[in-house]
Amino acid sequence: MNNILELSVRSFPVVIVDERTGKERRDAIVLTKQQFQAAQDVGQSSKELIYRRYNRLGYRVLDIGKAEKRILTVDLNELIEKDDERRKWNYLNGVID
Repeated sequence: MNNILELSVRSFPVVIVDERTGKERRDAIVLTKQQFQAAQDVGQSSKELIYRRYNRLGYRVLDIGKAEKRILTVDLNELIEKDDERRKWNYLNGVID
């Protein structure tokens, strides 16, 4: 049985600074359409959402690039099989989930 999930996402290239170390680096943040809608519902722009997400992790955003629209396809059956394999490996190797 096919069990495919399609997610509409936007990928933003960003330049951030780690506030603890002062080190600058490039990163990418991927947000779903639902996350954007939730932000809009509380009067927040996409840029404000990105700033807030990074600030919570201790980063300062220096630049946000142009978003790339994508549709991600996830096969839920394949995903659950991989998770089962990971859990089995963890169990056999004494790793606690």
